[in-house]
Amino acid sequence: MDDVARRLGGHPATPSAPGRIEVDSAWLELYAERVEDAAGELSLARGELHDNPLRPQSFGGIGGDLRTAEAYARASRLLNRQLDRACDVLRAAGKGLHDVAGHYGGTEDEAVRLINKADQV
Repeated sequence: MDDVARRLGGHPATPSAPGRIEVDSAWLELYAERVEDAAGELSLARGELHDNPLRPQSFGGIGGDLRTAEAYARASRLLNRQLDRACDVLRAAGKGLHDVAGHYGGTEDEAVRLINKADQV
């Protein structure tokens, strides 16, 4: 986790009290945005691959005789399905991270609201 924090420009993990978990919702929100950006970039690359498939002519006469295009087409379909799943997983991870950050960030906002309300009494 420290490596991730360093790459995101965040702070290193600080130890908390035993048995206690701390969530930095702002850092989590930033990480969620990075994951969503990666999903977007991967989706763009996927679109380019789908728009420019391999063609049998790409392999010339010998490639046609050896059915190279068919073999590469099968491999390409498999890789495209894996790429589709990777895009879906990244999008879902980004949404999940936003949800967690929202939950914990909302908890902090609610605590601040209650403290301010108590101070007014």
